[in-house]
Amino acid sequence: MVGIALGSLLLLGVASMYLFSLKSFTSMSHYTELNARNRYASDIVTRDLRSATEVTSATSQQLVLRLGGADLTYHYDEDAGTLTRSYLEQDEILLEGVNSLSFSLYQRPSNGAAYEEFSVATASNAKLVGFQWECSRRVYGTQRDSQSLEAAIVKLRNK
Repeated sequence: MVGIALGSLLLLGVASMYLFSLKSFTSMSHYTELNARNRYASDIVTRDLRSATEVTSATSQQLVLRLGGADLTYHYDEDAGTLTRSYLEQDEILLEGVNSLSFSLYQRPSNGAAYEEFSVATASNAKLVGFQWECSRRVYGTQRDSQSLEAAIVKLRNK
């Protein structure tokens, strides 16, 4: 009886350690994948912004740029949790698992402006475009585990 009780406790401890390790490794794997996807999406958005000649239109969830004589659109679908890049009739999902995303337009700072103080702009006079998103991956059910936040303000070089 004592041997069975000790064996059961030992097996319970090993099973607990296994489940904890499995969850930890899954979390780390999701974080690594999430970080790589965020870097990729941020690089693509930044490259396109620097190459754009103007902002055609913008809302907090959609940005339309003029790039090479055609419109390039970034669209955040809140229901699907995706950021999509559309250019020359080709759609590419850059990010999945997006919890929130916003685009902001800013004017060129004046000479006497404080550090990182930008005036809000419209599409016609925007010189800087800011973006910010938060992504997460789920490990078990509805538990959010790995999260990442990406934010930047990028200058339109060709405007």
